[in-house]
Amino acid sequence: MSTQFDQDLQLIFQKLNENPEVQKALAFLEQDAANTIAQQKELVVVEAPTFQEEKRSRYYAQMMEQAGLQDVQHDANWNVWGKIYGMGNTGKCILLEGHLDTVFGWGDVKEVVEKDGKLYAPGICDDTRALAANLSVVRALLNHEIRPYHDIMIAGTAAEEGLGAMSGMRHLVNNKADEIIAAISIDGPSNDAIYYNATGMINYDVTYTGPGGHAYLAFGTPSAVHAMGRAIAALGDMPTPQVPKTTYTVSLAKGGQAIHGIAQEANFKINMRSDSAQVLAELESKALAIFRQAAEQENARWGRPDTIKVKVEQILNVPAGSQPDDCRMLQAAKLATLALGITPRPLLGGCTNTNMPIAIGIPAITYGRGGVEYGTHTVNEWFDPTGVHVCEQKSLLLLLALAGLSGVTEPPQL
Repeated sequence: MSTQFDQDLQLIFQKLNENPEVQKALAFLEQDAANTIAQQKELVVVEAPTFQEEKRSRYYAQMMEQAGLQDVQHDANWNVWGKIYGMGNTGKCILLEGHLDTVFGWGDVKEVVEKDGKLYAPGICDDTRALAANLSVVRALLNHEIRPYHDIMIAGTAAEEGLGAMSGMRHLVNNKADEIIAAISIDGPSNDAIYYNATGMINYDVTYTGPGGHAYLAFGTPSAVHAMGRAIAALGDMPTPQVPKTTYTVSLAKGGQAIHGIAQEANFKINMRSDSAQVLAELESKALAIFRQAAEQENARWGRPDTIKVKVEQILNVPAGSQPDDCRMLQAAKLATLALGITPRPLLGGCTNTNMPIAIGIPAITYGRGGVEYGTHTVNEWFDPTGVHVCEQKSLLLLLALAGLSGVTEPPQL
């Protein structure tokens, strides 16, 4: 890890660490941890499957107002946000957000079970923990009358998980791009991790169709399943670089209508990822060619051109992007982490809401939620809140470093 930091950023954190009100706010965050955990438990039972976040969004809006945020509002996607207005009246802001949705369906979350110091409930970590943590940061700032220079925006974003493809965050930052100077997301485990690059992701739904027929009497008719098999085999042979990390997998496959029938239809889905937008585009191009070639090869095998047809639909597209290892946003994120006695662990890749601001040139990082987690995205998910307040402390320091603290520090250029 690089330990080279720009002098002006080091001075900002020195001043913040020496400021009595900031230190009181940091101490408050540790004291407020029990309240934060209570809100986490309260919020997790307000279910929010992806694309169905309205109930939790409205509930979280009430919690934001109770914490003291101003002008709390929703958009059509059920993103919700409010502001702490800065003394500079600049109309610019630093964004701190967590996502509202979970991977679970209605009825999966019934209660929170506490056992051996752990909280058990689907979604208790991802990302309910972030929503509660960010409210504590609001209380710390407002209770100690700490006034930033730029505004601070706190948001709960919709549709991060699965086929939501971070579309809530995409909508928010694209519509607020003239306001947002930098963005901080809270997601993922641990107190030391920093995601500062954006792993891109593309999913396709591929369907082969044909006339089918009796397995014996219609032998020689091209098969949709055979075409799919050709495609999957060819996809499995695609080479990928180790750096930048690039991956793919055929994740779901189905086809056919009877054990003694030539398949009329076959379908599979493929997930492709890369830390490089260019490499991901090249991989996508190769895959698209394979989808078509598999149909052509199956038809050619039986001398029946245009019998098997292929339909290709892109069902998810999350942009890739990167920031330099020495970018000032990452430097500031490291300094905030170091200020709390933790060695930062920057990660080269990661697919989080950070992808969306990075994609349009807004400096951004994702911090882990803190505490100890197990079983995220499973019904066995649990959360151990030991030492979790460090997450909120990092957020507070980084927000103030980037927004500026009136009378103490100036906002840095990023």
